[in-house]
Amino acid sequence: MNSIQSCQQTRSGTLVMQVIIGLVMLSFFSIIPGKTLAADIAGTSRTYMQSRETAAGDNLLPLYEYLDFSVKDLGKANISVHFGGWLGYDLRDDSFGNNKDRGSDLQYGYVSYRTKENNVVVNLGRVMVFEGVAAERVDGIYARTDIKGGFGISAFGGSPVETGTDSPGNNIIYGGRVSHQKTGLYTIGLSYLKEEKNSNTFREEEGIDLWLRPVNKVELMGRSSYNAETKGWMENTYYLVLGPFDKLRFNTEASWINYADYFAGATTNVFRMTPGGPLDPNEKVNSLGEEVVYAINKNWTVSVDYKAYGYDIAGSASYYGAKVTYTMPKMYNAGLSLHKMDGDTNRLTYDEYRIYASKKINKIDLAVDLLDVKYKESINDVTNAYSAKIAAGYELKHNLKLGLDVEYSKNPDFDKDVRVFAKAIYSFDAGSGSPAPQDKPKEGK
Repeated sequence: MNSIQSCQQTRSGTLVMQVIIGLVMLSFFSIIPGKTLAADIAGTSRTYMQSRETAAGDNLLPLYEYLDFSVKDLGKANISVHFGGWLGYDLRDDSFGNNKDRGSDLQYGYVSYRTKENNVVVNLGRVMVFEGVAAERVDGIYARTDIKGGFGISAFGGSPVETGTDSPGNNIIYGGRVSHQKTGLYTIGLSYLKEEKNSNTFREEEGIDLWLRPVNKVELMGRSSYNAETKGWMENTYYLVLGPFDKLRFNTEASWINYADYFAGATTNVFRMTPGGPLDPNEKVNSLGEEVVYAINKNWTVSVDYKAYGYDIAGSASYYGAKVTYTMPKMYNAGLSLHKMDGDTNRLTYDEYRIYASKKINKIDLAVDLLDVKYKESINDVTNAYSAKIAAGYELKHNLKLGLDVEYSKNPDFDKDVRVFAKAIYSFDAGSGSPAPQDKPKEGK
């Protein structure tokens, strides 16, 4: 009973936060005279409809509406409002389940204050935070500023926005990042995050992130994250880019991940660990990859790549191959790739072939993508898996684009899988700023 009440309190708290955000936005709109609108309102509406079949044989026809908009120059040039959310409804079946909350989400909604001096930013509401170890949605506040000597500091705090988990009680999250940079040479940051549930520590993470360019044509970037709750390193991921040397470039990637530490504070059920399951807490994985890219000329590029994966439980695998691409910017793009996966399991032992092309003809965009995977040993009586995708888009107006994708595939999990994806993308811009471009009028004869 207490758990049910706590869940209800959590949901009602989230609802209250959404109402508060809405009222804050409305209060800003209410002070703007209709005939002397001083604000710039711009945004994008994305409408998607997909037809697909589930593994259980259910036919789904979900309809999604994503709306993002911002209102700038609200009274003062440094105040703005930002909103993003989506609604979903299945026209054929209940793919969102009995919980209606799954069919909608306020992704972000906040009032922002910015100044050019010291790069000051203060966001209040449902904010997005990307600072070092933090990649969060928070109902609260986020702020950052540059300080003297190349230093910068950021901080955030509030209630965590989590989906797909049963997390009753009073939850808070807070953290920050301190950084130092020398323009063109390096940026280094130290970050911290802590999440508490009913005054008990749920997550506590620390991290370091780095971007370094010691000399021309040498660039190193990456991050290391430490789980202070489990006392172990979650992740170490780094990238090294060398070049281009004339027409040659080298891309190197290395990473180490410990599942027990990385997924210990998972905030969605998708990443819940289960011994012997897809996310085994005893699993550790490391990878090392290299890609060599050679630009023959401004249109043709060839590359070879190799990546080695090492799993303590699932075994090892190597993925390697080559790719050729041809590009004419804003007109045409095509490519052909051949790869081989050599692993310890049947699903990780196959040859992969892919060919794709796209072309723009006036206001029409066309694309085709063919993929074929040949397994060494059959999986569910399937040795040859393939997919074919055709996509078309049309620019009806400068701010309205329509598109349709059709995909047919066969694989070890689906004997026949047909998916249709339709989309309409509408952009709007109004206010005191420069007017949006208009469609050119047709010339008379």
